[in-house]
Amino acid sequence: MNTRREFLKIGAMATLAGCATTPRSGEGPLIVNGIQIGVQMWSVDDLWKKDPAEAFRRLKALGYDGVQSFGFLAMDHSELEKMLNDYGLKIVDMPFYMKTVAPDSFNKFLEFCQRFNIDFVFEPYSKFATGAEWRRHADELMEVSEKFKKYGIRVGYHNHQHELRQQFDGKTPIEYLYDAGLAMELDVGHVTLAGGNPVRWLERLNGRVPTIHAKPGGGNSVGGKGDANEWKSIFKTAATSGTKWAIVECETRRYTFEDVEASAAFLERLKI
Repeated sequence: MNTRREFLKIGAMATLAGCATTPRSGEGPLIVNGIQIGVQMWSVDDLWKKDPAEAFRRLKALGYDGVQSFGFLAMDHSELEKMLNDYGLKIVDMPFYMKTVAPDSFNKFLEFCQRFNIDFVFEPYSKFATGAEWRRHADELMEVSEKFKKYGIRVGYHNHQHELRQQFDGKTPIEYLYDAGLAMELDVGHVTLAGGNPVRWLERLNGRVPTIHAKPGGGNSVGGKGDANEWKSIFKTAATSGTKWAIVECETRRYTFEDVEASAAFLERLKI
């Protein structure tokens, strides 16, 4: 009986250990070809809002140095600051919506960015039905860019797939944004899934991509099964183009740390 109880106890402990986030084999932060690695909290959205401190701890243990989420804006900023400091994490860039940077809310958003030393903000999504609307919106974003410029903050746009798939007057939405001179948080996974070439876009946007979203081009994790991204070429070109951060976003299974863990392990092994 004692032997059986010990066996069951050991088995239960092993099960719990298997559920925990396994620290990667290396030490220190994840850095690929000089580019720091962060996480978009949407990757674990079903988990992190229940216990932000625990989520930050687990992500830091995996080697991530930065975190990103529009949800940070609604948190108690002092508590958020303490948690980030406790686990040695930085907020990397900040999404905004047009209402967030409207005259009645601009100062609140600016104060947040200044408090957390954020120097790049971006619109995470827009969709329009005509080329004229895209051209007008690109101009609006450039006006927002002028407002932030005096504070040393750049303004950009985060692409999904429709900006490369749709065409209006012979041009895709991403080309309207490019022509306006806007910076980009290039989501390389969406570019690949839309049939585009992330390397070509990084070359074309040289100096205008401070951050990329390292989203799998298929599958669940960066470098995992089904991911069609050519990561060596992407990181090599991104570094040449002036990119400072790559933000891992695994959005197919937001109820587990497994995919951000697998992504960290792959990036640790990636040799440029």
